[in-house]
This record gives sequence, structure tokens and C-alpha cells, in this order.
Amino acid sequence: MNRLLVIDDDPDICALVALAATSAGLDAASSTNFEQFKIRLTPETRVVVIDLMMPDVDGIEVIRYLSDRGHTAEVVLISGYDKKVLNVAAQLATTLGLHVRAALQKPLNRGQLQDVFVRERDGTRSSPSSRANGSSQADVESLRQAIANDELVVHYQPQFTIKTRALAGFEALVRWQHPALGLLPAAAFIDAFESAGLIEELTWIVFRKVLANRKKFPADAARVPVAVNISALLLRDLALPEKLQAVITEHGGQTKDFVLEITESGLMRELHTSLDILARMRLKQLELAIDDFGTGYAMMHQLRRVPARELKLDMAFVQSMLTDESADIILRKTLELAHDLEMTAVAEGVETAAQLERLEQYGCDVAQGYLLGRPGPLGV
Repeated sequence: MNRLLVIDDDPDICALVALAATSAGLDAASSTNFEQFKIRLTPETRVVVIDLMMPDVDGIEVIRYLSDRGHTAEVVLISGYDKKVLNVAAQLATTLGLHVRAALQKPLNRGQLQDVFVRERDGTRSSPSSRANGSSQADVESLRQAIANDELVVHYQPQFTIKTRALAGFEALVRWQHPALGLLPAAAFIDAFESAGLIEELTWIVFRKVLANRKKFPADAARVPVAVNISALLLRDLALPEKLQAVITEHGGQTKDFVLEITESGLMRELHTSLDILARMRLKQLELAIDDFGTGYAMMHQLRRVPARELKLDMAFVQSMLTDESADIILRKTLELAHDLEMTAVAEGVETAAQLERLEQYGCDVAQGYLLGRPGPLGV
């Protein structure tokens, strides 16, 4: 069996890459630092996935390490950094005699990675139809097993008001406690749940777990809202506001204690059918947030039509703003736009004190990220 090794300091990314690789028939291993990588790299390693930006080593050094040893593994480069840097790194790797299979910008998703990894036994890339026909039934069955065996869990990432550092809320993040692959992030399986027609069932599982968990929260956590991600596919159901209210009431909760996060791209896909749903959610005191703002392409002129009170700044801009002038400008102008529209601006993916300081300088309202708190169980 082919073997893949990923090096990325983020365990969630390692888990996502490993799941996609396993689905593509590759025996996957991961490393979160360079020393682990050197130990786990073997002559049998056929594919190496390299994050360009890590604390202890940069991706260029890893490329040079492979080249110096004459390793024959194909290389997949990943980074949340500027696309130009990815291209330069790919050119360098090629110059050093390595075969670059792909250069991908974060955020990644399972389907995108699987397209890169899937191969036939003879080493050639398989067709999309053969991938779908060969694995779809097994994938759906594993998802149904995850539901039946209660393998889906909810972790909570805190959000803090930047100016006062007071607790402002939590984002509920679904995780899959996979029996073989360990704890998987949502990006590794959400697309599969949507494709299998199981996303609504997953949504209600998450909501009910959040409502049950909330009763056990410490006092300071119980008084702030919890944000729950909603698939745009559910915005086709005209009864969704009533269903949400019924589930919340059934468990003794209040609608004002929840924020529904819907991605910008998802809103654009369903906006023509969902405005009445969004309006009725607000009438029921369910707050709305536009997630990953800035990654779409046609939202700006529609923003005034969406009754959202919160705008979440995509982590790609937050993590690049100190080194990429264009990202910095986009983030600053988006903050101005949010405030002009009387919306709360929430920055995702804050990982350094310098990023937090810049956001505070720009007047961002709320922040979440590893610097302030990693996702984890809360009161359960």
C-alpha cells in the first residue's frame, strides 16, 4: 500500500489530511514537528504533505531536507500564506529535483485533498466516477455508524471581547471520535454528511448535545450565547425557524442564547429562497452570523438584505494581515463595513499576541483562536 506522511503543526490539519489519504487508499502518518517527521519518513513514503509555515521549521527547509537525501516522494505543499509564496516554493522544489503534485491554499477540505491523493493501483490518477462508485456506499455506512454509535461530540471554543477580554460567547464545533483515526475536525467530514443527505440529522444531534451540555456549564459560561453552524442546505426548509424554536424550547433553552452561523458562500447559494427563513429566525430572537466573510465573491451588494447581526472575519485574513499588505487592507475595510452596518465583528483564528494587538488597534469587537482558547469539552 502507498504511504503518505504529513507535517503540519496543527493536529486538526494532520487529522484532515490523514482521513482524506485513508479514503484514497493511502496508509497515512502524521507529524506535528520536524523531529517527528524525520523519524517517520521512510524510503517507502510515497507522498509528503508539507505546511510551509510552522514554528520549528519552515516548509522550504523540509523541501531541502528531502532533496538533500534524494528522496523520491511526491510533494503536496499547503499554506494559508500568499499564493505567490506557494508557487515559488513549488518552483524551488521542482528545481531541487522533487515532483510537486499540488500546491494548495488553506483552508482545506476533504474532497479537495482526496482529489489530489486518489490513485489507481498502477499509480495513475483515478477518474471521478470510479472514486464515487467505489467508495460512496462505504462512506455513507461509516457516517450512519458514527450516528448510531454516538461517535459525534461537541467541543466549545471561547470568544472574548477584545477591549475588555471578557467572555463573549462560545462556538460549538462538532468532532467525530473516529474508532480508527481518532478525533477528527468538522472539515474532515461535513462535506460527506451533506453529500449523503445526513446533514440535517447531524445538525439536530449537535443542537441537542449543546442544549444538554449547556445545563452543566459553569455560571460564567452559562450566561453567554453559543454559536452553532448551520448548513446552507437547511435554508431550503421553510419550517426551519419553527423546528429550531421547538428543539430549543423542548430542552428548556431560550432562542436568545444562540447564534446561528451560516457561511458567506452558503448564503449566496440559497439567498433567493432563504430571506423569509432568515427574517423569521430573527423574529424568534435567534441571532445570525455570516461566517468566513471575505472568501466569497458576490456577497457585498447583498449584505444589506441579510438580517445578520454578526460578521465573522475569515482566519485566512487574520493570519496573513501582519505579513500581507493586501490581507491587512481587506480586513481593516471589512471591519469598517461591519461597524457602519452596526454589526459585531468577530475575528477567527487568532494565534498570536501581535494579531490580537492589530485587531484591537482596528477596533475589532470579538476574537477567538488558539491564543485565547482551544476548542474542548466544557462542563461535560
